[in-house]
Amino acid sequence: MSESPFVPKAYQESQFTGESARPAAPDKIGAMILKVEQYIVIALLFLIPAFFVPGLPASLGFDKVLLSTVLGLSVVVLAGLSALRYSKVSTVLPASLGVFWLVVIAAFASGALSGDLKDAFQGSVFEAQTAGFLMVMGLLMTVPLVLQRSKQMSLKALMFFGAGAVLVLLYNLVRIIFGGDFLTLNSFGSATVSMLGGFNDLAIFSALVIILSLITLLQLPLKKLHQAILAAVSVVALAVMATVNFFSLWVIVGFFALLLLVYIFSRDTLFSQTGESKVSVSPALIFTTILVCIVSIVFVVAGEYLGSKISSTTNINYLEVRPSVTATLDIAKDVYRQDAFLGIGPNKFVDAWRLYKDPSINETIFWSTNFNAGFGFVPTLFITLGLLGSVCLLAFQALYLRLGYRMLLRSTNTDSFWYFFGLTTFVSATFLWLMSYLYVSGPALMLLTALFTGLSFSAYQALVPQDVRVIPLVSNRKRGFLLMTLVILVIIGSVSSVFTMSKQYVAQATFTKARTTSTTPAEFQQLALQAYQQFADDTFLTTSARTRVVTLRGMMANTKPSEADQEKFVAEARQAVLEAEEAIKIDDSNPDTHAALADILIILSAVGFEDAKGRAEGKLEDAKWRDPFNPIYEMAGAMLAAQLNDSAAAREKIGKALTLKRNYSEALFLLTQIDVKDGNIDNAINTSRQIVTIEPNNPTRYYQLGVLLAAKKDLPAAIQAYEAAITLDSNFANARYMLALTYLDSNRTQDALTQLRIVQETNKENTQLADMITKVENGTYAQSQTNTLEGAVNEAAPGQEGGAVTAPGDPNTDLVSPVNTVSAEQEVEPAPEQ
Repeated sequence: MSESPFVPKAYQESQFTGESARPAAPDKIGAMILKVEQYIVIALLFLIPAFFVPGLPASLGFDKVLLSTVLGLSVVVLAGLSALRYSKVSTVLPASLGVFWLVVIAAFASGALSGDLKDAFQGSVFEAQTAGFLMVMGLLMTVPLVLQRSKQMSLKALMFFGAGAVLVLLYNLVRIIFGGDFLTLNSFGSATVSMLGGFNDLAIFSALVIILSLITLLQLPLKKLHQAILAAVSVVALAVMATVNFFSLWVIVGFFALLLLVYIFSRDTLFSQTGESKVSVSPALIFTTILVCIVSIVFVVAGEYLGSKISSTTNINYLEVRPSVTATLDIAKDVYRQDAFLGIGPNKFVDAWRLYKDPSINETIFWSTNFNAGFGFVPTLFITLGLLGSVCLLAFQALYLRLGYRMLLRSTNTDSFWYFFGLTTFVSATFLWLMSYLYVSGPALMLLTALFTGLSFSAYQALVPQDVRVIPLVSNRKRGFLLMTLVILVIIGSVSSVFTMSKQYVAQATFTKARTTSTTPAEFQQLALQAYQQFADDTFLTTSARTRVVTLRGMMANTKPSEADQEKFVAEARQAVLEAEEAIKIDDSNPDTHAALADILIILSAVGFEDAKGRAEGKLEDAKWRDPFNPIYEMAGAMLAAQLNDSAAAREKIGKALTLKRNYSEALFLLTQIDVKDGNIDNAINTSRQIVTIEPNNPTRYYQLGVLLAAKKDLPAAIQAYEAAITLDSNFANARYMLALTYLDSNRTQDALTQLRIVQETNKENTQLADMITKVENGTYAQSQTNTLEGAVNEAAPGQEGGAVTAPGDPNTDLVSPVNTVSAEQEVEPAPEQ
């Protein structure tokens, strides 16, 4: 190896002597195969952070999972082929690695008994909670063992990771500075989406880079230029962390830097051996460590203030939320009452959330949010895998910490490189595992967690040589034939796995194309059906069926249909029913599939199809059984009864919906429409006034009263009621919208425009609202008929991209916890007492 300016002289060619991961190769072919295996592992450390397919045809996480699977299985296949050329192999077999594979087995056992094999084993896009993803993690923990005894390749692995880290950090810092529209690469439309995934994933990655930089500055005798580069990278990572403002990270990184700083200043007195000379300390190390300490402490103490300043400067206002520790524990208790041993099944936390969530969350904006994970990645696995998976996972963590203790504190090997390599990989893996307890890390971070865990196993081989085992391979003809059979099975299994995953990836890419490029419902349905033929995902069929619902409603607007129109309606309805029924067969546990079929049957009931009403009510009951605290199914039943002029049944359903969600404005609006239609406005107004007296802090009751008063043309009283609702809840968009309409009817144009513009902040894609504002500004808007308004506007609601749920402000509920520090600009008024 020629001298490299990027490698300290202490680790030049003379330092990289040693055996390979196997005994001396019998020929050049074996050595060449080993070299290819090692370079594949090295490439993974660069590609997992930086790789993506432009346009993200399936999903960013799926891109990385598929790449990792292909490269990981390539190493396995090559290792199998090269094993045929050796009589024996020497390697470590860490107990922690074996126990993690027991976690994988437990996940597949749990999934097999969950009743939903597709979601449990592979999900829609190989989500990080699936059993298949855990298997990929196990694969990436295992393949780094090919780096054993190779210092050169091990150092290259860290260098390649460093190159990928610098690329990712610089790219995202530039986009933070210049805005999300800059350098999107046809993939990242927002500055809060990165090559790693979510914004908080990027912050965790930045913290990892800081930790690795500090360890490297401490352990390696680097040139001043290289020290300056590491310090600069740490500053860039700090800037990214400051923008994201992940509170838990500041605590962990600050504590690590403080611990390191204390060690630096006490190393020559407390940790030196008798007769040892003092170790020179790099100024870059001291500067970087002190900077990280100060910045971390400042953000821990004054994160809200600094967060608001940074948000206003960068125009990035990001707040991710997840179920709180208490809410997650409550879900776990209910799941364990039903099946403590195997849990609810991998990737099925969302089912547990629907079944066991606290009903009081319906009074918040998260009432219809389906959380896919709990407080953290590992706590979610405790729920989905039950006691069997949990015990195995905890045993893995305990054994891995023991491995680190033996490797770093009990080792007699004085090789400085392997100690550095073992320290960096073990600390990195431990940090990422710790964050998986505190946050729902995305696929990229969990794949890196597995890789660093595997790399630490390679260091363990060098630092604890007494644990190396010699495994005989081809010692006789019988064993040779057995090994050949095993290699053939591995190759067949690997090719089959990649082929299956590729079909799923292509199907998701086709469906993404259908959603983004289709110009007509027919074109979308054709592509969705094509995606379904490639991979049986109920989402494809459910979405296609719902587009047909829109088409059917449009057909119903034709009051004088021809015979051809009727035949087309029947054919469209029949196809919609078939798609919804097939989606139910694929995933019977998903209430969306049952609700989609109910929507179709409600339309058929409206046009007079026999038995449609009974079947629709049955499917709504099926959906409600799987999602018992969601009021939307009672609301759908009320609308079904209302369209059939059954006011009594509609009122009963509305009452049940309001029992589940007392501030359900859509239900109250439908109730007022029924009152108006039945001529009960005066009685309804009196009843509403009585309820307002009982619930003076409930804004939706003032909203209901305002709608009734507006229907009676008592505009001043209606305005007063709407204004009271807004006073109690300034984010009540429907109340503002109705107030604006009432202002227009009262010739208060400027007041109406003020309210409409506020509403537009949460309805930026509502073209009808934008047209209305334009007409009001131009004086061409015709006065509304407030007593016949159907749909208003969307209320402020959580955003959901990938697995992350974002909120417009502080959730103000104990059931949901913010990940990021809530700045002053993100604080909202507390929800009114119910």
